[in-house]
Amino acid sequence: MKNYYFVLGLGINAQAHEIKRAFRMLALQYHPDKNPAKQAESIFKEINEAYEVLGDPVQKFQYDRLLKGEPSINQKPHRDPRYKPRPAGSVSRPSKKEEMLATMQAYMNYALVTSRLTLLFSIVLMADISLPAKQNKIEVVRLETKREVRGEQTIELKFNDGATVNLSAEKALEFKRGSVLTMQKSALLSIPLSLENELTHFKTRVLATIYGNFIFLPLILLITSLLGTFYSKGIEFRFNLGVVNFFLFFLNLVFLRIHTF
Repeated sequence: MKNYYFVLGLGINAQAHEIKRAFRMLALQYHPDKNPAKQAESIFKEINEAYEVLGDPVQKFQYDRLLKGEPSINQKPHRDPRYKPRPAGSVSRPSKKEEMLATMQAYMNYALVTSRLTLLFSIVLMADISLPAKQNKIEVVRLETKREVRGEQTIELKFNDGATVNLSAEKALEFKRGSVLTMQKSALLSIPLSLENELTHFKTRVLATIYGNFIFLPLILLITSLLGTFYSKGIEFRFNLGVVNFFLFFLNLVFLRIHTF
């Protein structure tokens, strides 16, 4: 069985862009119209043959398995004992499973980059909630009834710095217009964490934020991005983790903007 990676002067872990670049360089070097050497034509044919297999994600996936001595996916013993399998060097028609895995393998780099970026993002969130909170004095300038949530009214408190927080009607009674409050915010992203009335010392957490009732979102993202970055087995599993991390990232971004209750 020919080693097509050796033909192109590459290692077996070469990526698609490396294969394409090596083929172009060798094709220019050994093209019969540009290279008068006797062996140039035969070398050029081998280069084309190698690129036909390695340049196609599905054929490359099958060829890599054959090169490593691994059986074809979903391969089962034939019921007829006289059946003879194809030679090891031949490439059979891929199954849907093989096509899917080959496509995932071709785009695996994007999935890995996504997992690494979301890991950095989740580390920032963890640092934000872990560092000592910032405290600042604010004044309530307006209270406005917003809507009912599960049969309970929600009141929007607007402060002199332009920020707004929604509280239940019961908790909002503790904060009158003109009240001076101490607001605790997260260290890096300034997410509201709690409010305390300076006069009555009534204190309440701002629950419906990414660090309140939705703290599970950054925790899940941290776990899935760690797996996507460092778990090296299983093409399908790693690729799907990249997709999951992509959607979890945007979900976390949405909840970063929500400051209610």
